[in-house]
Amino acid sequence: GRSKRGTARAARQPVRHRQCSILMGAVRSRSLLILAQLAASTAAALTTPGRLVLLRHGESAWNAAGRFTGWEDVPLTPRGEEEARTAAELLLTEAGDLRIDTVYTSVLGRALRTAGLCVEALRRNGRPPPPILPTWRLNERHYGMLQGLDKRDTLEKWPDPAALREWRLSFAGRPPPMAADHPFYSRSPERLAALRAANADGEPLRDEDVPLTESIADCVSRVRPFWENELLPALLDGSNCLVVGHANGLRALVACVQQNVDDESLPSLGLPNGLPLIYELEPDGSVRHPSEGRCYVPPLQAYYLGDACLVFNALDQDRSGALSRDELLDVCRASFDSIDGDGDGQVAAEELAAACGDELLRDADSNGDGLVNFLEYMAWWNRQKRGAAGTSLKSFDQ
Repeated sequence: GRSKRGTARAARQPVRHRQCSILMGAVRSRSLLILAQLAASTAAALTTPGRLVLLRHGESAWNAAGRFTGWEDVPLTPRGEEEARTAAELLLTEAGDLRIDTVYTSVLGRALRTAGLCVEALRRNGRPPPPILPTWRLNERHYGMLQGLDKRDTLEKWPDPAALREWRLSFAGRPPPMAADHPFYSRSPERLAALRAANADGEPLRDEDVPLTESIADCVSRVRPFWENELLPALLDGSNCLVVGHANGLRALVACVQQNVDDESLPSLGLPNGLPLIYELEPDGSVRHPSEGRCYVPPLQAYYLGDACLVFNALDQDRSGALSRDELLDVCRASFDSIDGDGDGQVAAEELAAACGDELLRDADSNGDGLVNFLEYMAWWNRQKRGAAGTSLKSFDQ
């Protein structure tokens, strides 16, 4: 007969086989998991990130009137609607084969309308109409108690001009908060209802999410979760995204996209109404810059569509991103023939004064720093095209 030891050894064999099978199965599962993760990371590395298009809404009624707008919901002017259509035309004609997969926008009507006009233009030209996804995180900076005030009157009459400048043009400056009796109180029941209706499919909007004042730093904090949790993943997955927003809301987004923009430069970054600005990304989410044949204005590492950037850079001889008085004199020289109406090579003193660098600087330098950045240049140029002297205060606070 079989010894007790042999019998025990034979009994242990199935157990060993089962243990080996379990171990080998675990090894295979682990190997498959590693291979799947490797394949996914390889695929991600091979995926070309989508392009990010930033577009500030067309001119609004309060832009035209020179009022602090912020979270107040005001419509586009007819000029603003035309600016939106022109922006869509630039995307169709100058962005190559760019296909817009998703449009993100704020919940304010001027941005929603601009987005809608762009999508309609794409549809009319045979492009698939992308979905429009509103989010309150892309709303404009809240101007607190200044909201609704006339800018020029406020600048002329405010008892503390230094504080007003700090609120408007610094990174951390925050106007005094809006009180409940403010005529445009943002947390009134009707305004909250309208904001939530426009935001119906987006991240829920709580009462406390509606600010009563903000700095640009506050805007960056509000926008960053949208960038990190929604927009950046979509771009890295290959989606081309159009973001239609507001001057300071888009500046806040730029601070998330482009890490090397310093806080002091952020309030004056060039985001004119209706002029598309395009970022290209690397697979790790960093900005790809520059792209050959594209027009940039420092410090932005995104390129503009249209001719305005090319003209500005032709004047900006030191490539600083802003025009000095001496560089503005080239505008005067280029304009001499049109000023010299009788062709005798002489210009009357008052005509020359209206065209000289000092006069241009006074007219175009909205923030009073002695230079004309791209945003100020575009605001000034658009006024010349309209033949209106107009206020130069529309550039920054929208």
